[in-house]
Amino acid sequence: MGRGRQKAKQQKIARKLKYLTTDTDYDELAKELGAHEPGTGSYDPFADVEDEYAHGVQQDEAEHEVTETEDDLDEYAKWAAEAAAKATSGEMPVTPAPKPHKPIPMPVPESLKHTKHE
Repeated sequence: MGRGRQKAKQQKIARKLKYLTTDTDYDELAKELGAHEPGTGSYDPFADVEDEYAHGVQQDEAEHEVTETEDDLDEYAKWAAEAAAKATSGEMPVTPAPKPHKPIPMPVPESLKHTKHE
């Protein structure tokens, strides 16, 4: 099969998939995905243990994160203040402007070189 026929066949299939409308059976889909009606569900024997553990750990983590973040911000604030003070007091060294460099000669083929004709 030639490339043109192959491409036309692929376009036909893509068009069919794009515009094909089928009725979705949501009940069957829910069964397949294992979903339950709200308020009903299988009993999870570890739900209460997970809740207790999650609340205790979340509180500890939250307290730890707050202090870590505050420490990081404090350190950054100190560094920023020191850097600003150095910049305004002239303590920081001033870097000189870069020196211009020589241009790099580009090789030119012999056929493009200009020659003076006599």
